[in-house]
Amino acid sequence: MERLEDVYGHETGETDDSRFHLSPETYAFDLFAIAAVAVVLLLVGTVRAPVRTALVLDYADPALHALYTTHFVHSSPGHLRGNLTAYLVLVPLTYLVSLEADRHSEFRRSFLAVLLVLPPLVSLVSLFGLDLAVEALLAFDPDVQTSRGFSSLVGAFAGVLLVATADLLRSVSDRDGPLWPVVGLLFCYGLAVAFLDVFRYTTGPLAVVLVSLPLLYAVWLLRTVERVYRLRETVLSADAVRDRPTAAALLVVAVVVSGWSVAQLLAFPPFAGGTNTLAHLTGLLLGVVTGYRTTIADPPDERLASGGRA
Repeated sequence: MERLEDVYGHETGETDDSRFHLSPETYAFDLFAIAAVAVVLLLVGTVRAPVRTALVLDYADPALHALYTTHFVHSSPGHLRGNLTAYLVLVPLTYLVSLEADRHSEFRRSFLAVLLVLPPLVSLVSLFGLDLAVEALLAFDPDVQTSRGFSSLVGAFAGVLLVATADLLRSVSDRDGPLWPVVGLLFCYGLAVAFLDVFRYTTGPLAVVLVSLPLLYAVWLLRTVERVYRLRETVLSADAVRDRPTAAALLVVAVVVSGWSVAQLLAFPPFAGGTNTLAHLTGLLLGVVTGYRTTIADPPDERLASGGRA
């Protein structure tokens, strides 16, 4: 696999690092937008109960507006606090990772897509599929009445982080490799961690299979990632840490947070305590698709050939 620097550097004559060449106003606007979502979540939590109820998606009588608004309503202060904390960890981290990988415009597109496009899609999947999913997995009809909370969109932001982490690895290693092995590795690692809780309930063959399958696939993907990106020679080398210490540190943090996010979103057992695991999974997968589509829409060769950011 050829290095990006070798392929494109001589063609463009570009030696400057274009990362972080943004105006202070741009940073201020981005931080304002990220903070505004947190403020909206807090404000919705303060409105009167009848108003909040009108915003919640009622499965028996679904209102069109509730397909969107139900994601901003929470059942308790603890529910809100958990989702808000996860949001304030995932999104700023994804922003920093995207900046380091020179993906500012891609972050903006993904951020808007998660907030404006995905909520109704996740609601529709829950509306028509939640009872079926619970009945198939747990062998009873839960007769779900409502669904609410920001966790599915937190899952979507986690999916975007998976792709952003893979893209940063590609940037640090200077190799034009595919994103999917890294995304799959992080997803399977998180899934294996989530399924470790199955041993609290049983130590039979099913428990071993549930943990072993994603773990073995993660190991196979790790070998693929090593072969494509040559981690020991690039990302894990002393030169990489010395040349781009911020990128190396962000990559480590992003890998840990990505795996932790998947493990929390898909915690075992599914649907425990009324958790909408189907919405979590849907949001996570849609977030991966969103991040992937916005990233491959502007591949590194086109961006480097044009001399950096548009």
